[in-house]
Amino acid sequence: MARRVVDFRPRPFASPAAIVDTVPPASDDVPTTKPARRKRRRTAASAQERGEGEGHPGRQSAAARTRGAGRSDAFAERLRQLEREIEEALARAGGDSDRGALAMVREAAEEVLAFYADLGRAFAQGGLEAVFIRLRMIGTAERVDDFGYDASFHARVTPFLRFLYERWWRVELVGAEHVPPAGRVMLVANHAGAMFPYDGFMIAEGLAHHLPGGGRQVRPLVEDFVYHFPFLGPLVSAAGAVRASSANAARLLERERAIVVFPEGAKGLGKYYRERYRLQRFARGGFVSLALRTGAPLVPVAVIGGEEIHPVIAKWQLVARVLNVPYFPVTPTFPWLGLLGLVPLPTKWRIVFGPAIDLAAEHGREAHDDALLVNRLKERIRERIQRMIVDGLRMRDSVFTG
Repeated sequence: MARRVVDFRPRPFASPAAIVDTVPPASDDVPTTKPARRKRRRTAASAQERGEGEGHPGRQSAAARTRGAGRSDAFAERLRQLEREIEEALARAGGDSDRGALAMVREAAEEVLAFYADLGRAFAQGGLEAVFIRLRMIGTAERVDDFGYDASFHARVTPFLRFLYERWWRVELVGAEHVPPAGRVMLVANHAGAMFPYDGFMIAEGLAHHLPGGGRQVRPLVEDFVYHFPFLGPLVSAAGAVRASSANAARLLERERAIVVFPEGAKGLGKYYRERYRLQRFARGGFVSLALRTGAPLVPVAVIGGEEIHPVIAKWQLVARVLNVPYFPVTPTFPWLGLLGLVPLPTKWRIVFGPAIDLAAEHGREAHDDALLVNRLKERIRERIQRMIVDGLRMRDSVFTG
């Protein structure tokens, strides 16, 4: 019988070939000579490479890999499905929260902070000169029209305007069906705001986004003195306002646009609190002449609630002369509280639109040269708006709740 030799010397790593060397042969007839052992080692190594051999890991690797790949694919698919469900849930939650006041405030604050961050980067790069250049670049985008309107900038400030409209002043539109859905039209309104032409933007916001069945763009005409301030003029122009002038109004009406005019001018914007809702004298009848010449219908508008947001109790004319503006308002909060004093009071607004008046159809377009007729029509429109204001004031119970 052949003598079996078992090697018990320790090995640092037991390779498959070494394991084969220590296993007893299946039969005593198998030779245990060194050539036989070397042959078995070569055979085992070849079987390992081919994935053969009973009980050898390589023989099961293909099936195991197939089963493992299947389990991995199924798990990955479940993860992807779970991620999709999370995204859908977040989208639904985001859609619901966007309709809330906090979300609107957040969007508006983000836009303001992004604007100031842009100014901060400009200052870090080039100092005050770079900041002024950046401010002057407002309204110079590719799609800016010849009045300075920047659609992208207007989209960025829309959340802030919408918050003021829906949440801060809770604006209510009455008689908006009197505004033609298309074609040239001139909206004539009482003026308010004291510090900023909020009324024009609230009228524009209401007619653009809060009309059943869709609205239309309206361009408010802003007093010339607003453009004396270094930053305010370009900002209001980029947001959609137009510098008040007969030429600008005529160009817009010729393009079949809707405009908002305030015949009271700066006197109406800076009325004392004791004079609120008392229409100031319409200095000129330019809006009447323009309506006659262009054939644009007039829609009288009464803004209720806008004349209490900044109660003007005094005016500092010395400061106004230094700033080259018609007046410098003093309110219970401004300038005593600094920038905080610029925050308007959350009064309840109601914007009332009266039936359209087609002066050109009544008197003919040639009547725009008749100064007496123009003056008479001007006072007629003023009386109509004053009556609408009185009726609107009678409808409300409180300044802040309407």
